[in-house]
Amino acid sequence: MPNPPHPTATRSEVEAVLRCSSDAREMPLFLPAIYEHKAAFIGSTPSAISRDADLFTKALLAEYEAIGPDALAIGVDVYNLEAETVGCTVHFYEGDDTSIPGIKPGNHVIKVGDDLTNAPLPNPLTDGRMPINLEATRNIRRELGDDFWIRGAISGPFSLAISLVGAEDLFLACLDQPEWVEDVLAYSGRIIKEFSKGYIDAGAELIVFDSQASPELLSPTMYEEIVLPVTQDLVKWSTEQGVRDLPLIIGGNTTPIAGLLAESGANNLLCDFTADFDEWAEVCEDNGRAFRRNISPRLIETATPDEVYEVAAREAARGKDIPGFILGTAVVPFGSPTANLLAIKQAIIDSTNA
Repeated sequence: MPNPPHPTATRSEVEAVLRCSSDAREMPLFLPAIYEHKAAFIGSTPSAISRDADLFTKALLAEYEAIGPDALAIGVDVYNLEAETVGCTVHFYEGDDTSIPGIKPGNHVIKVGDDLTNAPLPNPLTDGRMPINLEATRNIRRELGDDFWIRGAISGPFSLAISLVGAEDLFLACLDQPEWVEDVLAYSGRIIKEFSKGYIDAGAELIVFDSQASPELLSPTMYEEIVLPVTQDLVKWSTEQGVRDLPLIIGGNTTPIAGLLAESGANNLLCDFTADFDEWAEVCEDNGRAFRRNISPRLIETATPDEVYEVAAREAARGKDIPGFILGTAVVPFGSPTANLLAIKQAIIDSTNA
């Protein structure tokens, strides 16, 4: 088994923090958002590791050994996998190109108004790259044991719908055909559940990414009326599958919808580096929700370890006495210095001993 640079949290310690338990350890969890950067730990590329379960496994284990996060997320280009299985084409990069794979522009499979009654659902064991993620999940579970928290990355309903329909068409449909948008979100939810079943069977928890539903793109009113119900359904379904601790990740300044996100049922939420810490802390304390505060990705990519440490120490001090506080990062850019990530973890350790 790999040896991380600092001890990682046990499953029970993670669960205690996420449930805002009075028995939670004093040290905040360290949960950096590492996806395409996983490839950098083994000198590979995002396109390569996302298409090869053995490479993906090596990258995940290298991440664990290099920085010792308190959980690993099974995901690289996290918004593409579900859409790919139902017909969207993903562009990959060959050779040494470290660009992130993405849905080809204009390559959407649903037109506004389409009847989705018999739209296809994926088989996570056979379709697209889902089997690669599931094989990597099983490998990591076998290597790190049952006491380490592993999260399978899934798209949120609105973000998946954008991949299927296209952003402009979907946003216009939210205004002109909201009932059809409900249909496409329900279809997105069905696809996500199929992928989620594969992760659960492989031994992972889940983590939901729905940053296209950020209030920087979608109004709070539309979020409440259109996105929140299907998100609540996904959370309820996940709970019925035995997934008690579900992170809902929406980046950007989500302060205007913090109260709505607390109503989603997800028990740990994201306070991104541009969001209002104090407002988020109040909402989460009032609703018994854990929340992750992010460090800026630009800082992690370009600053010195001392500069990163200073910011992380300040954030750790702010959250020290808040139940369910987690310190993490926005998505870490490919090639960011490992020393800067370790500086965040060291700040967490030092804040506990202060």
